[in-house]
Amino acid sequence: MLLNETEKKKIYHSALLILEQVGIEVNHQEARDLLRDAGAQLEGDRVFFKPYILEEALDSAPEYINIYDRDGDLSMKLGSEENYYGTGSDNPYVHDPFTEERRSSKLEDVRNFSVLVEALPNMDFRMSMALPQDIPTEVVDIYQFQSMLLNGKKPIVFTSADHKNTETLIEMASVAAGGYEELARKPFFIQYTEPTSPLTATEDALERLLLSAQYEVPAVFISGAMMGATVPTTVPGAVAVCLAEELAGVAISQQKNPGAPVIMGGGGGALDMKSTVLSYGATPGLLLDSAMIELCKFLDMPVFQKAGCSDSKIPDGQAALESTLWFTVMGSSEADLIHDVGYLESGKVSSTEMVVIGDETAGQIRDFNKGLEINNEQLALDAVQRVGPGGNFLTDSHTMNYFRDLRMPDLMDRQSYESWSEDGKKTLTERAREKAQDILKNYEPARLDDASAKIIEEIVEESTEKSRDE
Repeated sequence: MLLNETEKKKIYHSALLILEQVGIEVNHQEARDLLRDAGAQLEGDRVFFKPYILEEALDSAPEYINIYDRDGDLSMKLGSEENYYGTGSDNPYVHDPFTEERRSSKLEDVRNFSVLVEALPNMDFRMSMALPQDIPTEVVDIYQFQSMLLNGKKPIVFTSADHKNTETLIEMASVAAGGYEELARKPFFIQYTEPTSPLTATEDALERLLLSAQYEVPAVFISGAMMGATVPTTVPGAVAVCLAEELAGVAISQQKNPGAPVIMGGGGGALDMKSTVLSYGATPGLLLDSAMIELCKFLDMPVFQKAGCSDSKIPDGQAALESTLWFTVMGSSEADLIHDVGYLESGKVSSTEMVVIGDETAGQIRDFNKGLEINNEQLALDAVQRVGPGGNFLTDSHTMNYFRDLRMPDLMDRQSYESWSEDGKKTLTERAREKAQDILKNYEPARLDDASAKIIEEIVEESTEKSRDE
């Protein structure tokens, strides 16, 4: 553990003090009204919280949230001891899985990443990964969401362009789920929104949060702060500010609808003062995110975090090192949803190769985290007696029964040098690329039924027409 109980309490109380004495800008009239009715003090748009408001909100917010797939089967149990992995959202560029060029994202890339996640066994949820440049900005999120609904059934974490489109997305999700009540009962769609550091909640972010609470769609409300720019450069100071921002969101959500599912976490990362880039791979960000996990779990809240991402521009040694470092730390943490697998270039480029490599890494971490089962069969004393000194276990029945339990990753090379050379001397990146290409060419994801797909198509067409008229 990074923090002991005393340190967690100190940071938590610091966040409460920030909200009580500094306050937060709440740029949404209904949210301010809800908070005023709950006992908060207002000075214009700035809201000051008494600690009891936040403590009551934490008591109201659920510690456990069940997430289903599009077909209504239980898929993720947030708040349990499981880590769940997925991709990220809205990168303007991709590394083309067939040409290897860095190019602008297209709607087809949203489909590709959705299919890729569907096919990979250790990827548990989908995010868009690509921000298509071939779709009008006003409705790009609606087309992204449609593509994901049609190309797979794993849960979706999604961020929308604005609150108007959010309501459209919830409508589309309700069609796939079989109605609004069924969507609330078995949510497969998690809405992502965030405050603006430092200590500001915009009208649009809060409108999305309130809509999620209204329809009981789980909402991620996390800080994307930059250490040294929008929050203090020290990890404890950054955590206190991020926690304050997120607690304000929890309070607003619970005032709108007590018991509404809301997820905390995040924390952002460190600003590299030499390049002015928000680093996705540097250790300060890892410390910030790890501390946020422990604080959120201290408050009995589900957690959204990241791993499998890098500041490198291509899938190279730096990408592998940074990705694996974050996987290792997050895979041994209590984070529930771990996203951004496959991000490169500090969150600008999406890589199919890195998603495939990330799936392999997640599988190895999960295998390690299973630990050991100590019993007579595992101790293999009968086999040892049969083989005896100087023998070998290669043909023993115990080996035949259990050798398949020894997980050997598909992507890692285990050949002799001669065999590797004859096979084309392929690197890890090349093997991952070939696997991604095979999935995109041959894998058929679970399709949405035709009737629901047609209704969703009509919603998309109507939204497109409205955007043209405005």
